[in-house]
Amino acid sequence: MLVLARFLVGLSSGLTTSVVPMYMTEIVTLDWRGPMGVLCPLGICFGVLLSQILGLEFILGSTDTWHYLLGLYGILVLVSMAVLPFLPESPKYLFAIKKDEDGCTEALTKLRGLPKSALTTEIAETKAASVREMSEGKWSILRLLKSKSLRWSLILVCAMQGGQQLSGINAVFYYSVPIFKSAGLDTESSQYASIGAGVVNFLVAALATFLTSRFRRRALMLFSCSTVVVCLLSLAVSIYFMDAVPWMSYVSIVAMLSYVFFYGLGLGPIPYFIASELFTVGPRSAGMALGSMANWGANFLVGMTFPSMQSAIGALSFIPFATSTVFLTMLLWKKLPETFGVDPAEVDTISSEEVALQNKSSPA
Repeated sequence: MLVLARFLVGLSSGLTTSVVPMYMTEIVTLDWRGPMGVLCPLGICFGVLLSQILGLEFILGSTDTWHYLLGLYGILVLVSMAVLPFLPESPKYLFAIKKDEDGCTEALTKLRGLPKSALTTEIAETKAASVREMSEGKWSILRLLKSKSLRWSLILVCAMQGGQQLSGINAVFYYSVPIFKSAGLDTESSQYASIGAGVVNFLVAALATFLTSRFRRRALMLFSCSTVVVCLLSLAVSIYFMDAVPWMSYVSIVAMLSYVFFYGLGLGPIPYFIASELFTVGPRSAGMALGSMANWGANFLVGMTFPSMQSAIGALSFIPFATSTVFLTMLLWKKLPETFGVDPAEVDTISSEEVALQNKSSPA
């Protein structure tokens, strides 16, 4: 039953992490695309934090009550099932994919809470953008994989989604309780401190909704990746010398909390919605699906290899995560175009020379 449940929940999680950001960025105007895209990872961070709290032994984390904690997931599913029928379909999807012009107009009026007469400009812009995309024909995963014009967009999406997991976020949280124990905290206090790290993770995700509406994606990603590398190296060194140098335990705490903070500024939220800014409506779903596969594939890889790696090389197991993030930073510096405030139809026309020019300009 657990294996079957894992399969079904995994299927649901894969769909959620690709469909939800795509839907949320399609139903808003261009200037709200970033903040709405961040709401999905914000919800994930809140779910992780809530699970940490409910997983405390005196709540639902004991051997007698852990299955009730798993069962709480069913309540969220029921709430979602009750709400979903009332959500309007994406106007862009209705017009570009379903070719339903009346449905597109009706969805827009419902989403904005305004009469059709007040949305004339937005309706015209939505239809104009969709007409351009309709001329591209029907897209599939195979067609996207074969497309030369979108190859770098696909590589960037998969690299950012996979790189998010290969930066070691799960490994850092895995180490959190032992790190706090090494600083002199008992088991119970270490669990509370680990929840504190979860609170930082959630608060930074909330801050990201503000940052993505005002700062460029490239600047946030490059700053986040660069600082994450420094934190991972600091974490590896401090844990490695923890027994020899007592005060290194405090350095490891600072490095871990700093990692959680800087990860949440860009590397955490942006990969979830970057595909909606790099792809038009046609290939977007295929791009989001492949990106989600890269994310969960990397998650699986880390989950399978980290325990063995940690047993073999200990604190140095953070070095591969830092190395992976260095390569991701170099790729983003070289190839990621700026998508902030840019229509997806215009992004794939940005050349490598223009990206190089963006590297020379002010990052913010």
